[in-house]
Amino acid sequence: MTTSALLADDLIMEPYEQCIRASENLSNELAIERCETLHDQIGSLNDEKAKITRALVMLETADLYALQGEQEQSRQYLQQVKQSEAFVLNQEVRYRWNRSMGLDFLHQNLYPQATDYLQTAYEIAALSENITQQAKSANDLGLVYYKQKNYKDALLYYKESLKLKEQIGNFYYIGTTLNNLGLLNKELKNYSQAIQYYQQALDAFITYTETDDFDQRVFTNLSHLYEDLAVTYSLTGEPERGEEYTRRIIDTFSRKLSQNDKVRALKNLARVHVEQNQADKAQLFIQEAEHYATGDSKYIAEIDYIKAAIAYLNGNFEEARYLLKQSIPLSKSNDDTHVLEQSYDLLHLLDLQDEHFESAIQHLKTAYQYKEKSLSSKYESDLRVIQEQIEKERVQRRLIAEQLKSQQQSSKIQSLSNTLLIISLVLVIIAFTAAFIIYRKVKEKQRLLESIKTHKDKVLLLESEQDSDMSEEPVAQESKQNLDFRQLLVELLIETLALWEKSTQTDRIELAEKSGIWKVSIDDGRLRTRSLDKYIDINKIPQNPRWRNVVKTSHYVLAECKVEQDERLALEAKLDHIMQVIKQRSVSQSS
Repeated sequence: MTTSALLADDLIMEPYEQCIRASENLSNELAIERCETLHDQIGSLNDEKAKITRALVMLETADLYALQGEQEQSRQYLQQVKQSEAFVLNQEVRYRWNRSMGLDFLHQNLYPQATDYLQTAYEIAALSENITQQAKSANDLGLVYYKQKNYKDALLYYKESLKLKEQIGNFYYIGTTLNNLGLLNKELKNYSQAIQYYQQALDAFITYTETDDFDQRVFTNLSHLYEDLAVTYSLTGEPERGEEYTRRIIDTFSRKLSQNDKVRALKNLARVHVEQNQADKAQLFIQEAEHYATGDSKYIAEIDYIKAAIAYLNGNFEEARYLLKQSIPLSKSNDDTHVLEQSYDLLHLLDLQDEHFESAIQHLKTAYQYKEKSLSSKYESDLRVIQEQIEKERVQRRLIAEQLKSQQQSSKIQSLSNTLLIISLVLVIIAFTAAFIIYRKVKEKQRLLESIKTHKDKVLLLESEQDSDMSEEPVAQESKQNLDFRQLLVELLIETLALWEKSTQTDRIELAEKSGIWKVSIDDGRLRTRSLDKYIDINKIPQNPRWRNVVKTSHYVLAECKVEQDERLALEAKLDHIMQVIKQRSVSQSS
């Protein structure tokens, strides 16, 4: 190849490299502008390498649009690449296209489609023996399996990705997969292991920032990592260990994230600290969030609710009521049923503090109404779809009837009309049957919520009569009364597990993961529920058991499973008996 040809090749490939550098060092908006300019510059070139370069620039631009949330623009570029000659000519183009498509479906929570595209990208990378592509694709597959709660396969792909990335030596890549391993262990409540992975990821990201011309997007990864570390330390009961990350989080957010991202991250952190009863830390984050949330009524309404929750934790009940009066009208105007449910639930707690029991009950009912509204929205949507289908069938029948009439074929018209009538009647019957089934499900859901509320009211009544949980009683000598109580708990949990397995065809591990009540651990690659297992064996159940976990599990199964009426009544009877025993024990203890 001549020198002039080499120079021409360098000029053709340079735009893609410039586009990559723009992605790494500029904001999304500026990077998109730069890449689109470069795309236009090579638009007149039509040789093979120019086609490939143009396709690669379009793929990078599509990814930038996706990061910015402009999915339609991203998909337009992906469609152009799929129809280009470069898609057939070049392996990297096919790899990047399949990976981008898979990540697009992943962000839409369409996991089967995402898995197909990401698996194709993984196979293309394996055939080309491109270790960087293999490392990225293994991480992608780990992520899609993690989203589907298939933790075993997620762990295998993450470990494969980490091994490949360590061979490459890119600390940005290494930190990304270490962070994902931390998230996986946090989801499984293996907090100490999660913290180890987070700290390794932090070291990798910081090491990466010390290199020349590093990708500026690493700051976003760092900010999320600080958030996860602070939250995980709080969950382990070591909030002081997470204190050092709090200011680093705020500093990173204020310097690097967009306005909406700052508010979202800061108010979410405030919520986490409220749930951990850490009012001081929550106050710090919500003040920062409020500073950046000017003009957005939805964020302001949620921030007012969080501030009210903080005031409640601090014992400032009047301030909490005042903030809720500001939050509720804004939430109603935004139709934010989630915040409304939480706001009325907090009002109910405030009323209990003031011994306004009638008002407390009314606010609790309102909270349940908003919860029911969000649950029933799906059923209403299904009913609208059925109605539209019925209307379509009516229109189609009229069109077919007109067409047959114009043909003036009497015998065929009669035959076809009869057939169409039967089909239409069948479709209408099916549609109305489906509507009736959905309506029954809504009613069943209402009855179920009322049943659950009865049990929860009993728990609430018990809580208002005593200050401490029975699980915190000092260890006492074994008595027949205590043995009978533990036997009742064991029987209740065994029956609850039996109903869960019968109705869902899954095991206790699935129940523990979905309910979040019991801890799930990994032992030699297998998922186990050690705490739950102790409560189904009278010889292993603790002498002073955490009875609330057992009762909450029964409530969860009654809420989530389709249970036969006689089985439901039997389980509710056991729950009533348990609650009576607990109340008697509480009265005995207080006396």
